[in-house]
Amino acid sequence: MCGLFGLVVNDPGSVRNMQLAPLVKELFVRSETRGKESSGIAIANQSTIQVLKRDVRGRQFARSPALRRMLATADRSPFSLIGHTRMVTNGAADDIRNNQPVVRDELVCIHNGIIVNDEALWQQNQSLARRYSVDTEILLALIQQQIFEGANLISATTYAMSKIQGANTFAVFSGKQDGLIVASANGSLHYLIDKSGRWAFFASERFILEKVIGSKYWRLSSNNAQITQLLAHHALIIGSQKVGTRIISMTDGHSAVKLPEHVREVRDCGSSSNAPIKCMPASNLSRISRLRKESRPDFTAIEKIRRCVTCLLPETFPFLRFNSRGVCSICQAHQSKPKPGLSVLKQRLLQGDTTRSPRVLAPVSGGRDSCYGLHYMVENLGLKPIAYTYDWGLVTDLARRNISRICGALNVEHILVSADIAKKREFVRKNVSAWLRRPHLGTVPLFMAGDKQFFYYAEKLRDQMHLDAVLYSMNPLERTDFKVGFTGIDEGYTKSRHYDPKWPNKLRLALFYGREFLRNPTYINRSLFDTLSAFISYYALPKQYEQLFDYIPWIEADVEKTLIDQYDWELAPDTKSTWRIGDGTAAFYNYIYLKVAGFTENDTFRSNQIREGLVSRDWALSKIEEENQVRIESLAWYFDMIGLDALDAIKRVNAIPTLY
Repeated sequence: MCGLFGLVVNDPGSVRNMQLAPLVKELFVRSETRGKESSGIAIANQSTIQVLKRDVRGRQFARSPALRRMLATADRSPFSLIGHTRMVTNGAADDIRNNQPVVRDELVCIHNGIIVNDEALWQQNQSLARRYSVDTEILLALIQQQIFEGANLISATTYAMSKIQGANTFAVFSGKQDGLIVASANGSLHYLIDKSGRWAFFASERFILEKVIGSKYWRLSSNNAQITQLLAHHALIIGSQKVGTRIISMTDGHSAVKLPEHVREVRDCGSSSNAPIKCMPASNLSRISRLRKESRPDFTAIEKIRRCVTCLLPETFPFLRFNSRGVCSICQAHQSKPKPGLSVLKQRLLQGDTTRSPRVLAPVSGGRDSCYGLHYMVENLGLKPIAYTYDWGLVTDLARRNISRICGALNVEHILVSADIAKKREFVRKNVSAWLRRPHLGTVPLFMAGDKQFFYYAEKLRDQMHLDAVLYSMNPLERTDFKVGFTGIDEGYTKSRHYDPKWPNKLRLALFYGREFLRNPTYINRSLFDTLSAFISYYALPKQYEQLFDYIPWIEADVEKTLIDQYDWELAPDTKSTWRIGDGTAAFYNYIYLKVAGFTENDTFRSNQIREGLVSRDWALSKIEEENQVRIESLAWYFDMIGLDALDAIKRVNAIPTLY
């Protein structure tokens, strides 16, 4: 879930021709789409590995004088260079030791992904002393342990790779053994090797390599080299004194090959901080207790709200009408749509060409539907999709770990596009603060505006990688049209696809937000252009995609059993539901809807299941009583992330007049 790249050169003359400093700058700029919270580089030159890292985004890091000085000496001898742009998943960026490259003893490593079993591995190996809070450290500790016992770098790395779980890609140097090892559990790495042995080049994405070798700064001949994807559970072994390369399987018997040994001094230029490790902000027990005491919807009054006798929708649902028998207008108009099946889906993905397997982009949010959809594409459709995630800063760590689990288990390449997370969280804070000044149920979706560029990047990646289609795993039962309904626009459940209202309603929606911004000028802040971009991406951007569950049934029991049994899918500690546990905003906006309107997304989802004949009304009613309980820990996490007082926000929500 970070960007990594590397360059190994045996011909110093070639380096001078290719303008190394601006080339490295371009690599940082290209790679920072995968992470903007810190950056770092390591250069192995002669007998020294130099490491420099800062908690700044890549383009800023590339301008640092210290980096320029390091690069100025690189063209005097053969060298190996690895670079990293980080999206923080664990190990706070303000403790420089957690940032990449990570240094432990004589080992230097850059890492993309999440080691989902790092805590278990530390427990199993209590003789190993933990120094940092970043998950990368356990990989280096296991490698170092094997080296101390007499293994070479390759065999030690193979051993460590066999122990870690998740979709992980890394490159590692040793200060005492020659060579660079680049390995991937899921194939999220591409490389280019000069056949004459002068250089080797790798990056997280094929597109990054294509753009860099096509730039004016690249002067090395690529005529005799092709960009190749590193296979899952394989490693690229690159000798640094003379660029000789080999590909080995991390699961076969090649791990006993010995490399020449060279004693090197490891010098960490950027990890002078001795500050204690800082982890993600935690809510203390007294604050959680106060928040739990304040967050108490009036469930007695909510139970008295009139509901449809067929589904669960209440009379407070926008534009809902009941007939004389008490059946709501949505149930009266409902018609089940047939599922045409997988053969029709494949034809549409390939636009009729069935002579090959379609190449698809599979958006994965970390939620249950997208994770199960990825499983289904690989195991049932026989596809080899490329997974894609847009991380805007309020994707939960739980969701990130679940993405790592399933991509690693399925050997699926994963492309992550990371927003400027600090800025996105600032924008959410400003919009929530503005909303609390003048609450309106119609403007609640502004809290989620920051994630809507998800659609823009999906279209962009499809075009960049020349894929056949974007194949979403959106669940048609999870439609939440009431959010638009609270703006005064009646969608009437007439749209056939997610996120696709009629154009007149899109214009009405734009006018609604314009009026609300004029009535509440605090919305006109630094987040305004991001909000406008979100509206365009969500409503105006043309989208060419297919939805898996338009063609096959969505069965909740199958989804949950598959994810939990086959992938050890992680559940949230504050709810028994598996829905929305990867979305950090859901706990707050559902609390608002429940407190003010007497229902949440759970009511609409279970009502859709009832209409499709999947569950009984009595069963669904018992489920929403359980699922609509307030998620206190998630509320605390959300407000910690955006930097607002959770207790004050909940008190303001509680003061809003209810619709019942």
